[in-house]
Amino acid sequence: MEVERLDYADFLDEAPDRQEAFCQHLYAALSRLGFAKITNHPIPKDVILELYSWTNQFFSLPVEHKQKAAHPPEPNPHRGWSRLGQEKLSVIAQGKAVLDLKESFDMGPDGDELYPNIWTDEHDLPGFRTFMEDFYERCQALHLQLLSAIARSMQLPDSYLAALCAPNSSELRLNYYPAVPLTALTSGNMRISSHTDFGTITLLFQDCVGGLEVEDQSRPGHYLPVTPDDCTDIIINVGDCLQRWSNDRLRSANHLVTVPRGLGEDMVDDRYSIAYFGKPSRDASVRTLPALLRRDEEAKYGEEMTAWQYNQSRLLQTY
Repeated sequence: MEVERLDYADFLDEAPDRQEAFCQHLYAALSRLGFAKITNHPIPKDVILELYSWTNQFFSLPVEHKQKAAHPPEPNPHRGWSRLGQEKLSVIAQGKAVLDLKESFDMGPDGDELYPNIWTDEHDLPGFRTFMEDFYERCQALHLQLLSAIARSMQLPDSYLAALCAPNSSELRLNYYPAVPLTALTSGNMRISSHTDFGTITLLFQDCVGGLEVEDQSRPGHYLPVTPDDCTDIIINVGDCLQRWSNDRLRSANHLVTVPRGLGEDMVDDRYSIAYFGKPSRDASVRTLPALLRRDEEAKYGEEMTAWQYNQSRLLQTY
C-alpha cells in the first residue's frame, strides 16, 4: 500500500464533476491510510524552495541567535526554537520518554494575544519573519480549502468544517534533523517518535532525504515509507480533532521519522521538514459532530471538550 498522490488542479477546476471526483478520492485516501499527497496545489514551487532555504538559514544561525527565540521550558507558549531533544513525542504514544533527535521552531498567527510569536532579532536573519508570516497565511488558505473538500465528501456544506477554525489558532513548525550515526537511530531514539497530530489536517513539506513512515491502519504496528518523490508536493494527514468530529470515519494515523529504508551508510544525512498543523479555533468543541452520525450510530466522543483543552492535554505530555 502506498500513500495516494492526488492532483489538486481537479479541485480548482470549474467543472463540478472534476471537483466532486477529487473530493471523493481525497476522502477514500484519508479513510484508508489517514495520509495523502497533493500536487498542482496553490503554493508555488519557488515559494516552497525558498521555504527550505529560510529553514536551513535559521537552523544554521549561531546558538546565541536562536536562543533569543527560545521555546520556554514549559509547554506554553508553544512558540519559538526548541533545542535538540527538548521534545519527547513518544511519551504521548507509549507512556515513556524517548528523545526526538531534532531542533524545531514554532509559530502561530500574527497578532495572537494568548500566545504571541517569539522571533530572533531581525538583524540576525533579515526577511525571515516576513517570509514566514506570508507562508503561514498561504498554508491557512489551503487548510481551509481542504476542509471544504472533506466537508463536501461527507455531504456537509462546504464551509461547515472551516467555520469551526475561525478565529485561527493553527501552528507552523520548522524541523531540522542533524546528520547522525545510524547507531543513534537504532538504539531507541527516533528523529521523531511515533505520534499522531492534534488538530484537523496537517500540511507537510519534506525534503528528499526520506525517513517518514506512516502506520498501516489495517495492520497496526506495520509502518509504510512515505517516499519523497517531489519536495514540492504536500503531504496531508488527518489529525485527532478531525477524527473526533467524524466519529472515526477519518482516523489520525501514527507516524514517525527514522532511518530511510535501504540506507547502507554509517551516517544519516541532515533532513528538513516543515509542518502546518491546521487546528480548530480554541473554543470550538471537539465532540463528534451530530451531522456526521449515521442513523442509530452513537457518538464515540460525546464528552464536552474544547479544542484548546484537548490540545493542552496532549501538549502537557510533550515537554
